[in-house]
Amino acid sequence: MAAVAINDSTELACVLIPLGTTQLLLPNVSIAEIIPWRRLKAWEASPDWCIGLVGWRGEAVPVLEFEALGNSVEARAERGRCLVIMNRARSSVGRPFYALVSTGLPRLVHLTAADMESHPIQLGDAEVASVLVGTEPAIVPNLSFIEERLSGLPEASLRAEG
Repeated sequence: MAAVAINDSTELACVLIPLGTTQLLLPNVSIAEIIPWRRLKAWEASPDWCIGLVGWRGEAVPVLEFEALGNSVEARAERGRCLVIMNRARSSVGRPFYALVSTGLPRLVHLTAADMESHPIQLGDAEVASVLVGTEPAIVPNLSFIEERLSGLPEASLRAEG
């Protein structure tokens, strides 16, 4: 199989997800759907960073507050505006979906390597990099870390709601 060279003009479709003081930068393919904020079902068995469950396509999807995963991002004070349903990225084991809270409407951006520059800050465990997209700071999340934390949670169900 021949190696494929990627040049600096190759565009990647990404999504910027607003948080309280910054935003997450994710590849578009990692996102299953963006839905309006819904009432969450409480889940007593979950840690602080998992704020509840949302029903989506017949699944009980855990809702995560990225800021509460011990990152460099400050915790937000207001309720989210929408939920970003994420596809599991790394392994075939674990939950197929989880949701991230967004404080605003995510937006699609097409980026090349030239559109980003490193923005050095102290990173948390759930963060891979901090970058500037143009003049806007963004965090690239560590999806492996997030999904590993999720795999330790007990199974959940929304069946009791009816």
